[in-house]
Amino acid sequence: MKISKVNKRKLIGFALFSLIFYWCFPKQLFNDPYATILNDADGQLLSAKIAKDGQWRFPELDSVPKALADCILYFEDEYFYAHPGVNPVSMFRAIQQNIASGKTISGGSTITMQVLRMSRHNPKRTYWEKFKEIFLAIRMEFSYSKSEILNMYVSHAPYGGNVVGAEAAAWRYFNRPLSRLSWAEYATLAVLPNAPALIRPGKNSAALKAKRNRLLKKLMEHQVIDSTTYTLSLLEALPTKPNDLPSNAYHLLEYISRKGQAGKRIESTIDGTLQLQVSASLNAYVQHLQENSVNNACAMVIDLETANVKAYVGNANFAGANAAYVDLIQARRSSGSILKPFLYANAIQEGRIHPSTLLKDVPVSINGFSPSNFNKEYEGVVRAEKALARSLNVPATNLLKSYGMVRFYEQLKALGFTTIDRSADNYGLTLILGGAEVSLWEVAKTYANQARKLNAFFTEEKELKTGLRLIDSERLTKTALTYDYGTWWLISKALQEVQRPGIEGGWKKYSSSRKVAWKTGTSFGFRDAWAVGYDAKYLVAVWVGNAQGEGRPGLTGVSTAAPLMFNIFQRLPEQSWFESPESNLKYIHLCATSGLAPSPNCPTVQVTAPLQSKMPSSCTYHQVIHLNSAFQRVFKGCVKDSEITDSTWFVLSPIVSYYYKKSHPNYDNLPPYSKHCLQGDSEGLAIIYPQDQTEVIIPKNFDQTYEKIIVEATHHNANAQLFWHLDNTYVGKTKGNHALALDIKPGLHHLSIIDSQGNKISIQFKGH
Repeated sequence: MKISKVNKRKLIGFALFSLIFYWCFPKQLFNDPYATILNDADGQLLSAKIAKDGQWRFPELDSVPKALADCILYFEDEYFYAHPGVNPVSMFRAIQQNIASGKTISGGSTITMQVLRMSRHNPKRTYWEKFKEIFLAIRMEFSYSKSEILNMYVSHAPYGGNVVGAEAAAWRYFNRPLSRLSWAEYATLAVLPNAPALIRPGKNSAALKAKRNRLLKKLMEHQVIDSTTYTLSLLEALPTKPNDLPSNAYHLLEYISRKGQAGKRIESTIDGTLQLQVSASLNAYVQHLQENSVNNACAMVIDLETANVKAYVGNANFAGANAAYVDLIQARRSSGSILKPFLYANAIQEGRIHPSTLLKDVPVSINGFSPSNFNKEYEGVVRAEKALARSLNVPATNLLKSYGMVRFYEQLKALGFTTIDRSADNYGLTLILGGAEVSLWEVAKTYANQARKLNAFFTEEKELKTGLRLIDSERLTKTALTYDYGTWWLISKALQEVQRPGIEGGWKKYSSSRKVAWKTGTSFGFRDAWAVGYDAKYLVAVWVGNAQGEGRPGLTGVSTAAPLMFNIFQRLPEQSWFESPESNLKYIHLCATSGLAPSPNCPTVQVTAPLQSKMPSSCTYHQVIHLNSAFQRVFKGCVKDSEITDSTWFVLSPIVSYYYKKSHPNYDNLPPYSKHCLQGDSEGLAIIYPQDQTEVIIPKNFDQTYEKIIVEATHHNANAQLFWHLDNTYVGKTKGNHALALDIKPGLHHLSIIDSQGNKISIQFKGH
């Protein structure tokens, strides 16, 4: 059958109309900016940030609570699921009402048509606009399901003032999530968009209540609610003013927003209950610290099994808190001693030291840099594990010098410390004592990476994905440096021994006490106090100080940051300790005293070490000496061989032994030589202060004249008499306590000491 030209034109016209009908519809209805919404791991609102246009407009909902949907449909569009976008009956009724009243009082709009009006920013009502709405509503039903259209309505309906969408209205008017409202509250939300400017809560309440109650009655008549629910709902009061939205993770919200999540609904990893608990603890703690003018703190809690951040409190936020909006978790602060475990881990992993190896702990000056321990005391030598647990500065500085400052700098970069961004030479040896700036975020992340490595040993993970997860859907893809299982196991054991503050100090006495490996840090000038601790499940990291950087006496990691850290641990479920990674450890024999590879003269002990580590260097502390029957030193040729007894002796240099004996009174110096076998013994003589090739500051009186300086020396013989010479001039003698006050002037000086046996030692120093 042939088609006439007229019919062809009709078909072509219909086809064109159909194409226009389909393609003229916009791909995206709403382009309005959304508020940024931060939910906790259970989907509960933690914090929100208003949209760029100043509206509280939450991102679109995925679904609408059934009770709210029922209220909206019975009030706005009872036949929503039956019509194709337009309800002819409603349209006809609206026309009759408008003609009868002589003005427009009803538009007969369906929910679909209302969504279109909202998406087009409510253009002026005209018959042409109504025709376009009808056309577009029918077209819209081809692109969206009924539930999608309803979701758009609920998400974009006006609720008075700057409140847009039912979810925002639920929080602003009822201070609860949309899913937890009553029938009366749902009914209120259903009627509000009908005239939001006139009947918003707190304004024209009588009109609002009347509309709500009429809707509730209709719901009862249609058996959506029963009579009891209806009666009780009538008794519920209306909200009187908008509420502030929750702000339980403001700093995290700001941080994630800057990372490309602004205007989105963010499902975070945060435990909402724990977040509130940590925030409350931190606020109470800072309010107490304000008595010492310490005004700020921040804290994090990390789940080590998942790498999920469970609490993120960027600062104290109580009323009147100082700099409350500054996120100190991301702030760069002086590291103090918080980086020391990574230096020890490097040295242990490579076999340079073992946790039991003795490290020198005496005053030292390295190219003008003179580190000192926090308590200004020294032990002569101390085991590496104790030096780490007690955070001694001098052993760490010596270890960094021998390990290589540039090498350690590169290791820190590989660990993930992006804030260490100056050159290695710029930091120098201060790198290990607080010369670098780090953030609590990167400190927590790096410690967590190492602790998670220990957990990963017992899983099937072949490669540990490092980093932290803040967003539930976020994947861990970054791979940073992590230490060998055995290495960090030994580091963690050492960090368990850190002396705990306050009531935590006696934790070892109780078998039920929680095992925690932890480290503190204190920056120069008492400006920053750090504490980070972990068990097999959780890691807690804390910083305390002033946002503006002011230092305060007593602001230390142990006394100020650690109590808050342990307070937070008390809020976490009890957890077990790591299992020993046996297959990544090996047994080796070391010198029982020095922790070095044993020489033939050493007593030995079996210890565990990382599987791939090398043996430390050989012990040089044990020497074989010859003694006569009077317990005096002799040498062969001086007396008959039959009168000589060989003895192994633990020998420290004079300066080291001077400090070592203060805490180890049982240490014995080498016995004196027999008078028949006298020989030079300058090794038993040493100048303690000043050190060779150092600069000495000469103190001044109020009248600007120079005071005397005190010089000190030590001799292995407690009864030795020493004769002092300054610039080749005899200045005095000492016996027993070898300290002497000397007048010196600025400039280069030569100091020498001679004992009664002619042993001599000399140094040079510069006074200024």
